[in-house]
Amino acid sequence: MAVTAAPLSAGLRQRLSAIRPEEGVIPAFIFSDPEVYRAEMDTIFARCWLFVAHESEVPSPGDYVTRAMGEHPVIVARGEDGRIRVMLNVCRHRGMRICRADLGNASHFRCPYHGFTYTNTGDLIGIPYQREIYGEAIDRSRFGLIQARTDSYAGLVFATWDADAPPLREYLGPMTWYLDLLAGRAAMEVVGPPHRHEMAANWKLPAENFASDAYHTLHTHASTAEIGLTPSPRWAKDGYHVQAGNGHGVMVGTPAPRFIFAEALLPTFERHLRPEQLALLRTLANMPGTVFPNFSFLISAVTFKGRFVSHTGLYQWQPLGPERIEVFSWFLVERDAPPEWKALSREAFIFTFGPSGVFSQDDSENWTNITRNSRGPLARHLSFLYEMGKGARPTRAFPGPGEVYEGKYSEVNARAFYRRWLDLVQGDGPWT
Repeated sequence: MAVTAAPLSAGLRQRLSAIRPEEGVIPAFIFSDPEVYRAEMDTIFARCWLFVAHESEVPSPGDYVTRAMGEHPVIVARGEDGRIRVMLNVCRHRGMRICRADLGNASHFRCPYHGFTYTNTGDLIGIPYQREIYGEAIDRSRFGLIQARTDSYAGLVFATWDADAPPLREYLGPMTWYLDLLAGRAAMEVVGPPHRHEMAANWKLPAENFASDAYHTLHTHASTAEIGLTPSPRWAKDGYHVQAGNGHGVMVGTPAPRFIFAEALLPTFERHLRPEQLALLRTLANMPGTVFPNFSFLISAVTFKGRFVSHTGLYQWQPLGPERIEVFSWFLVERDAPPEWKALSREAFIFTFGPSGVFSQDDSENWTNITRNSRGPLARHLSFLYEMGKGARPTRAFPGPGEVYEGKYSEVNARAFYRRWLDLVQGDGPWT
């Protein structure tokens, strides 16, 4: 569908002129300004490909989950034809939310207001007393559910409202190589519905953190070394920053002290990955990243219950306003992993990066405080320091694509994230 953005006010354009990503100058106001938030909804969340679900959440015809794209509620449903569709969860009659459940299996959805009924493929099939009140003139085919463009990569389902957005694989670009390591290394599944909780933080802070900020682990998560979860406060220092284009960023932590996945899965990994990807996976210590704008992921490994185990998580930072987000977190695991390893990995995930996990609690304290401190007359003139790694040159001594920089203590990915963000908000940036 056509996507149009409201013009920016002169005042906002003037404020945005203070943002200089390449110089490492990021003003505080962008984390709480209501006008910035409205522009983000128009120019980013109405245009970009947004993560909405994992295919394993809707494995059978009729399965559905309800999610959001920006401020718009959507239904992610697998039709009888096996195809996954993402549809606006809004009745075409009066705009009521049609599906109120988080998940289920249904052949149709009925609006609770006037009873308009739609198939799970979005077709309008029922209007109570249609002939008596509308006559024969109404064409139901004109009033099916609004559908987003939908595609998936490695089981990750994305959707966009913008008919002019590039195809998903083009949008993801070099990021697909790293998503193979994350979600394409084996047949994967999410276990249970996602954990959900709200946080008084701006959505950009966690998105930036997962794309770029390994530096905070040295201090914020130092206690994890004290209790033996991680080997030392410096465990996240070694590795690479990868700019994957379009604002996407990933940090590849390597080398690991030992193989972090279940040994029994190695033959599966060999079948699914290229040799150079498999070689990197063998030495991988951790891998956080963000697909612009608000989908993040993390492969991490800890010593938990006396065993060294990795876990894989997916995260969506769903904006609820300039200073509030709903956090979705999924535990992703190899479907054919040994049951004991699978259970231990899930426990480790919940203990570390679940809603009440030790890492999650550390991070949420920072993000909520930064958001709160970005308000007020003084904050309007305050800029933050994003200069780490400035002037560094990319390295070619790395097997993966993208613009790659040595060392995980850097802010090169954050600067790329905010460059892409600024281009879209200002309406200046091309898609690729």
